[in-house]
Amino acid sequence: MTMLILLVKHFMRGTLKRLILGIFAFIFIITTTTFGSNIKVFAASENDYTILTKKVSKAYTKKFCNAIAFGLSKESAMKFSIEENKQVFKKRKDINNINKELLAEDIAISVIEECGYPINLSGEKGIKEFKIYYLSMDKDSERQ
Repeated sequence: MTMLILLVKHFMRGTLKRLILGIFAFIFIITTTTFGSNIKVFAASENDYTILTKKVSKAYTKKFCNAIAFGLSKESAMKFSIEENKQVFKKRKDINNINKELLAEDIAISVIEECGYPINLSGEKGIKEFKIYYLSMDKDSERQ
């Protein structure tokens, strides 16, 4: 009889462990599939904006540095490049969702790397100065 009780206890202990393990596995699978897909969607949309930001930044830098090379002042080159970029990217629906601060940072870094010397800007100080100037000019162009 005691042997039978021990067998029942052992069997129930194993069954209980399997039941608990099964419940945790079920919760894990449901949680992973539910939240995992949302994370992928967020990452994909974040990646799209990063790609668009890089495209806009690259296009702006090219226009700005070419304008500087042709002898335009920093202010004129900036106005020209901002307006040209607006024309190029105006048909993109997601252009208005770009983070202006991140875009300004990307533009400042690439401009300083590509043509910072002719406009007497370099290093972190030059990047910060250009970023602030770009944001103010961009804000001015939106008012017009």
